[in-house]
Amino acid sequence: MIPRGFDYHDPTSPEEVLALLGEYGDEGKLMAGGQSLLPMMKLRLASPAHIIDLWRVSGFDTIRETGDEIRIGALATHRALEDSSLLNKRCPLLAKAAGTIADAQVRNLGTLGGAAAHADPSANYSPALVALGAKFVLRSKTGERVVAAADFFQGLFQTALQATELLTEVRVPALGAGDGWEYLKLSRRAPDFALVSVAVLVRANGNGSCAGADVVLGSVAAVPLRAEGVEAALCGRRLERLDFEEAARATVLGPNTPSDVHADAAYRREVAPVCVRRALQAAVARMGKGTR
Repeated sequence: MIPRGFDYHDPTSPEEVLALLGEYGDEGKLMAGGQSLLPMMKLRLASPAHIIDLWRVSGFDTIRETGDEIRIGALATHRALEDSSLLNKRCPLLAKAAGTIADAQVRNLGTLGGAAAHADPSANYSPALVALGAKFVLRSKTGERVVAAADFFQGLFQTALQATELLTEVRVPALGAGDGWEYLKLSRRAPDFALVSVAVLVRANGNGSCAGADVVLGSVAAVPLRAEGVEAALCGRRLERLDFEEAARATVLGPNTPSDVHADAAYRREVAPVCVRRALQAAVARMGKGTR
C-alpha cells in the first residue's frame, strides 16, 4: 500500500525542529531512522500531514559518560549502541538489547530515540530502560524536562512525549563491576519482535546477599511490566543459595496479557516464568565479571 500524501521537512537544527513542531502540532510527525514510522504509513496506520526528518540534525547521536551516568543521543543508531565500547563496558545490558533488534539493516538505520518514542510493547529497549532506571530528556521551546523511563511509557504506542517536544537524550546509569545483568528475548525467529522479553539487573551486598533486583518484562502488557513478586523473592537472599525456579514462579502477568497471531495470552503466561528463570541464572552467573 502507498502512504497518503504529506509535506516533507528537512531541518538541520533543534531550533528548526521545535519551530516546526510548534507550527504543526499533532499533524506533524518526527522521523529518525524511519524503521517504525514508514511501515505504519505504508499500512495507513499512521497518516501524518507533515514529516519532520531528523537525519540532518547534528549533535544527537553521541554516546558519552558523565560521572556515573551514560548519556546517549536520541539519534544514536541501534548499531552504535550494540558496538559502543563504552556501553559494552559500563552498561552492557543496553548494548545486548540493541544487538537483538531485528536485522543488520534495521540496526544500521533505526535509532534509540525513534524506537523509544514509538513505544511498541514488543520492542527491545523498553524493559531494559525501565530496569536500568533510565531518564528521558525532552526539549521544547520553553525548556527541558527529564522523565523517568517508568513514567515515559504510558500505554500502547503512547508516551509522555508531547506533540511540541523533542526527545534529545536518554541517560542510563553505569553498572557496578559486581552487578549481574541479562537481557533475554524469546521470539519465533531472531529478527522478529519478542513474544516475551526480560531485562534483569541484580546487585549484591558486601555480605554476599542480594541487595536489590530489577526484573522487567516486555511484550506481556501495554507497557513494560515490573515483576515485583520476583524482585521481592530475591531481595536479601544469599546469592549462592538462590532458588531460581522458586523466584521465577512469582512472575505474575495481568488479565490484559495480549494475544496475537504470534502467541496467545496463555502461551505468554506459560513461558514468562521460564524466561525469568533463565535470565536470573545468567545475571547471577555474571556477577563480579564486569563486561560482556
